Amino acid sequence: MAFYLTSNITIGNYKNIKPNKVSWKTDVGNFVDSCTITLPRITHMINENPDKTLDLEGRKIYQFKEGDRVSVHLGYNNKNEKRFEGFIRRVKMGIPVELECEGFASQLYDVIFNKTYENVTVKQLLKDLTVGTDIKLSDEIPAIPLKNVRFKNATGIQVLEYLKKEISLAVYFNFDELFVGTMFGKVQKRIKVKIGWNTVKDDDFQKRKVDKNLKIVVREKNAKGEVKRTKSDVRRYDNEKDVKIKADIPANFLKEIVNRLQTQEDYKGYEGNLQLFLVPYANKGMVVELAGGMYPDKTGDYFIQSVNGEFGMSGGRQTVQLGFIMNR
Repeated sequence: MAFYLTSNITIGNYKNIKPNKVSWKTDVGNFVDSCTITLPRITHMINENPDKTLDLEGRKIYQFKEGDRVSVHLGYNNKNEKRFEGFIRRVKMGIPVELECEGFASQLYDVIFNKTYENVTVKQLLKDLTVGTDIKLSDEIPAIPLKNVRFKNATGIQVLEYLKKEISLAVYFNFDELFVGTMFGKVQKRIKVKIGWNTVKDDDFQKRKVDKNLKIVVREKNAKGEVKRTKSDVRRYDNEKDVKIKADIPANFLKEIVNRLQTQEDYKGYEGNLQLFLVPYANKGMVVELAGGMYPDKTGDYFIQSVNGEFGMSGGRQTVQLGFIMNR
């Protein structure tokens, strides 16, 4: 069966726009997804209002502007999968024209958040934060209580950074849906990949080098200056690594966080990049069930940390960055 590239791209009110090239990036460690759309054979003209672009062959006039909603579906033989959804951040004039786009987290750039809570859950905090945006909250956000939280003139992005850095929570978007919780608390789909069968390149998928092992210890300091230390369940390491975290997080969540950090610290298996075709469809947070083929020691279930994709005249590719092996 022959495979041919197909796309379904909507920008603002314009549907089925055919690009010259599309590149996109999505990463568990980054709040903001990104996408660049290059339009073919376009003369870009400056206007007092929205920028106009004119297709010299098709004689189609488009008006694109910052804030226009963007939806990108790409695939083979009209079986297209959503690769990006967000908004135009910048229109770059030139021939060809480039549209730089960002995901739904970009709606939080201009949010100024002033709130003080004696007691609040993470989910309620996020509900207050996302009022007036198009952001949806994941049903899988756990009920994590917080105490004595205060934000003054904080941007929406800074609030997310607080949850990530001060409480060591995973914070990431699946298109318009925001998840905040422990790294593997969200149930995601699994995809099957076999090295040498449906991979393009696997040179960058190598065994992780670990110099020495450390025992993770989470350290809380309350308003009275009292320090509480929560250690991972690992008992065999003498050296310790302290991780600071906000006080008053419930013990069960603290233990889950510290054990997750310990699992990452201990990991000695394979990690890195695999380059795939556009199928199977991959997105961050998914799990790759990898068959090693000629490299059986690479077989296992791996967490997708990020996806970088390209679509254009040279074909379609997605490069997945795989993290440590998952337990089934």
